[in-house]
Amino acid sequence: MSALSWQAVVAGVGGQGVLFVSRALATALEPKVKGILISEVHGMAQRGGAVVSHLKAGAYSGPLVSPGSAEMVLALDPGEAVRNLSYLAAGGWLVVNAPDLGFLSAKGKKALASFGARAVTVPASELAREAGAAKGANVVLLGAAAAAGALPVDPAEVERAITQGQPEARARANRELLALGAGAAEEA
Repeated sequence: MSALSWQAVVAGVGGQGVLFVSRALATALEPKVKGILISEVHGMAQRGGAVVSHLKAGAYSGPLVSPGSAEMVLALDPGEAVRNLSYLAAGGWLVVNAPDLGFLSAKGKKALASFGARAVTVPASELAREAGAAKGANVVLLGAAAAAGALPVDPAEVERAITQGQPEARARANRELLALGAGAAEEA
């Protein structure tokens, strides 16, 4: 076990797979750390409301990420990226389901630049839909985050986390969606 210490916020709206992404990240991180804490806020998830998950890996006593402390904010929805941007640490990663940063105001873009945040934008919903797996945008975005280096685990560990124990057809589909995200991140 390493002394890894890492915090992330995963945000989206109901039905986008925020909780799946958080649990996949926890599974990928598990062999590297002693403790993993996850806290979930479901809001009005059944009606497309906000769903936010805080994840901490390492020696933490509480599950909530403090503003300015997340090494990564992964947003399955651009609006949720804006709402959760305050959690991002200086030099952190913003990974968002959007074709570009056009959803941010000039002030938001300036704030990202001022504290050295790195942004990865991927049209994950569009890529998943084109692949015939419209609900797979969360896996596409996870693949982009892994390929970009936004995670403290490598892409193979993420793949293991989302394919182990799955029927072969689902595991194959998840591998393909991860690869789409990785390819999009490398092009960006």
